[in-house]
Amino acid sequence: MIAQLDRRVATLRKMRPDLGDALDLQEAVTRTVLTSARVPQTRPFPLPREHVAARVRQGVPLLHDQPVWLDIHYAADLFSRLINLLAERDEPETRLRVENVAAAATQGLLDPEQLFSEAFVHHADHLTELAAAAGVDAELLSALSTLSGAPLLRAYAEHLAPLLEHADDGTVRGAAWTRGYCPICGGWPLLGELRGVELAQWLRCSACGTGWRGQRLVCPYCANDDFRRLGSLTVEGEQRFRVSVCERCKGYLKVGNAFDPPPAEFLALDDVASLHLDVAAIEHGYVRPPGSGYRIELTMADAEWVEELA
Repeated sequence: MIAQLDRRVATLRKMRPDLGDALDLQEAVTRTVLTSARVPQTRPFPLPREHVAARVRQGVPLLHDQPVWLDIHYAADLFSRLINLLAERDEPETRLRVENVAAAATQGLLDPEQLFSEAFVHHADHLTELAAAAGVDAELLSALSTLSGAPLLRAYAEHLAPLLEHADDGTVRGAAWTRGYCPICGGWPLLGELRGVELAQWLRCSACGTGWRGQRLVCPYCANDDFRRLGSLTVEGEQRFRVSVCERCKGYLKVGNAFDPPPAEFLALDDVASLHLDVAAIEHGYVRPPGSGYRIELTMADAEWVEELA
C-alpha cells in the first residue's frame, strides 16, 4: 500500500501544487499509520442477520451497544509515533503543544483505555474533558487520539460492512440503509463519490471510511428532499469535485468522480487536496455539521466471554 500512497500523493501534488505543506503533513501521517509494526487486532461478537436487518430498518449503526474489544496497545504505539512525527516538524508553536501532550501521557495524566475508547466512538465532548483535566490542547489531543484509534475502527468496519450486503428483513427488496450517517459507526460522510457509468452517489464515512449508497437529491445531514432547497457550488477550474449544499440546514458535502474509489486510509488525502472547496463553501455560509449523525456507545466486552466467542 506504500507504493499506492506514493503514486496518489504524486498525482495530487501535480494537481494542487499550492497545497504542498498540507499534503506533506497528511502524507507523513498516512505513512506513519501504514508502517505500524502490525495490524490492529479485533475480536468477534455475535450479530445475526435478523439483528442486522432490524438495525438497518431502525437506523441504528452496527457498532452501537456492542461488546467491542479495543487493541489499546496498538493505538498507544501509534499515538506515540504520531507525537514523534509532529515533534520533529519545524513548527515551534506546534512542538510546544505536542510536548505538553507527550508529558501528560508519560506522567499518567491520560488514561489510554479511556482516551482511545472515547476516540473510537468519536465523542468529541468527552475528549475535550480529558484534555482539560490533563491540561493539554483539546484540539491536538482529539486529533491524535482519533488518528490513533481510526485503524481499530476501520478494522471492525471491514468485518461488519459485508453484513450490510446480506441484510434481509423478509420484504421484496430487503433491508437497505437510507440514512446520511454511517451504517457502521454513525459518522457523518467526509466525501461523496460518483461511481459507475450511472454515476451512483456513494458516501464515505469520515471516521471509519465505510462506503454506502447515498440518495441523490437528499441532504445526508437533515434528510431534506425538496429539490428547490438543494443546490451545488462550483469552483472555476475544478474538474473533479463539486459541492452539494442544503439551504435548510446549511450543510455541504464535497462530491467527486470516483472511478477507482480510494481505500479508507487515503480518504483524508482527497479531503486535503480539495480544501479550496471547503473555503468556497464556508465563504458562502455553509458548514460541515459537528459531531456524528448517530452517537454510538459501546458495551465493553467481558474478557472471558470474548475468549469463548473466539
